Amino acid sequence: MVYYNYLDEEVKDVMAYIKEELDTKSITLTNQTDTDAIQNNLYEQLVDDDSVTGNASGSYTMSTVKAEEYLVTNWELLSEAINALDPEFNMLKQGAETCDIIIRIYLLPEAINIALQKLS
Repeated sequence: MVYYNYLDEEVKDVMAYIKEELDTKSITLTNQTDTDAIQNNLYEQLVDDDSVTGNASGSYTMSTVKAEEYLVTNWELLSEAINALDPEFNMLKQGAETCDIIIRIYLLPEAINIALQKLS
């Protein structure tokens, strides 16, 4: 069984988004002076970006089986995400793809922070 590292993969997705969609040079310069504003702005853009969270369409993987594979070794992380974001969340009712998304949304602030550090 291969362990899927959500945080590492999400950091890669955030960095790819920044490099493809934004002016990396201006983010790097601004990052040194207004980190909170940059992080908040990126969060607002990425929380509904399918290439980072899958939240807009309801699926990051576009595959229930792939989402299930990612979750297999991440049940504790899913539990943390549910407790932090929506304690009433019913993972059995919502399904694997939604569980995958809730983890990605939970980790998004940390992934943004790490990506910005790597780019500065």
